[in-house]
Amino acid sequence: MFKSCVSNQNTEPKIVTSRCLKNRSYIMYYSNGIRYRLYSGANLNIPIYPNKATSVAERNKLLSKLLFEINKSLETGYISEVISKIEPNKVEKIIITKTTEQAFRDVEYAKMTSPLSYDYKKELKRLVDDFLKFLTKDEKADDIKNLEQQRVEDFLNQHKATSTYYMGRRRMLSVFFAEFIRKKLITDNLSKNAPRLKTKAALHKIYTKEQLTTILQFLKVNNEDLYICCLLAYCCMLRPHQEIRLLRMKHFNDSFTSISLSGAENKSGRVRVVSIPEYLQPLIKQRLQSVHDPEINLFTLTQSTYNDYYFNLIWSRLKPAMYKQGILQKDQTIYSFRHTAAVDVYNRTKDIHIIQQLMGHSTMIVSLNYLRGLGELNSQQLKDALPVLHLD
Repeated sequence: MFKSCVSNQNTEPKIVTSRCLKNRSYIMYYSNGIRYRLYSGANLNIPIYPNKATSVAERNKLLSKLLFEINKSLETGYISEVISKIEPNKVEKIIITKTTEQAFRDVEYAKMTSPLSYDYKKELKRLVDDFLKFLTKDEKADDIKNLEQQRVEDFLNQHKATSTYYMGRRRMLSVFFAEFIRKKLITDNLSKNAPRLKTKAALHKIYTKEQLTTILQFLKVNNEDLYICCLLAYCCMLRPHQEIRLLRMKHFNDSFTSISLSGAENKSGRVRVVSIPEYLQPLIKQRLQSVHDPEINLFTLTQSTYNDYYFNLIWSRLKPAMYKQGILQKDQTIYSFRHTAAVDVYNRTKDIHIIQQLMGHSTMIVSLNYLRGLGELNSQQLKDALPVLHLD
């Protein structure tokens, strides 16, 4: 038996094991702030030796039997007398670092107070709540170091409705374990160690030149806010919901020829300055020409802003009419304007660095993945790699 000094807490005895016979299994519990591990029934004068079993099934059976005997001894108080006789040199001094629940809540708090998007924070909070709800009371109160790989996999296996959803939760859970590793609370990323599922890439369908003109004319007549949003997404390659929607007078220079965003106002975290094409400048100037307050929003013309789903709501209302007129195709969205612009620039320049600068990506790797996601980079590379043959 080993006992360790920890924080003041009491828990029920539980089995700690794995699917590998090479790893020692034991019964663990906390009593009066001390953690106890019993690997056999020797201290209780009971011949139960789970770690001498020759199969996992036999070991599990012996562990269950040992757990029963320990619970019975705790009820009678016999085990307390045995513990008091343990020699001092057999006491292992280990201070508990963080309980599993506290570790997750600490990282959650740090993320909630960081300049992350509202939707991302909402998903992080939902994940933490779901994961802690999945764990038992003892597991939440236990040291984060004792969280088992199998328990993480059991949680993720509940979300296999689609491979995309599973991998999304696996990736988000990995964020927490990466922080635990950074803080030296654990050594392994239990989420990254979980099996991967192959996901099917979604193709973001771009617009043709004819579609661009037709759809923009349709939006100009039906909703000026959405018209300006889509123009800025295409012409300036800004993100519709988290950059364009939040634009204020202060973001434009005096001549309305450029837009400047601080690191906290765009996804890359860097200062971003984009030029406004000449054909778009008169429209912006006309909208803001009588505005003097730097905090006035481009769309509401007040200091407040529309909610996160404002442009999506308008788009969803106008989409049926665009389908009916045959000017919009499946998988084409507001973001397709930005995607179309990226493909147009790449086809003209073949320069990934320019794409990175114009799109406001944090690294060139992001730009490469972006173009691959559009299906543009792969198809061009394949085309250039085709074998050459000159026939007479």
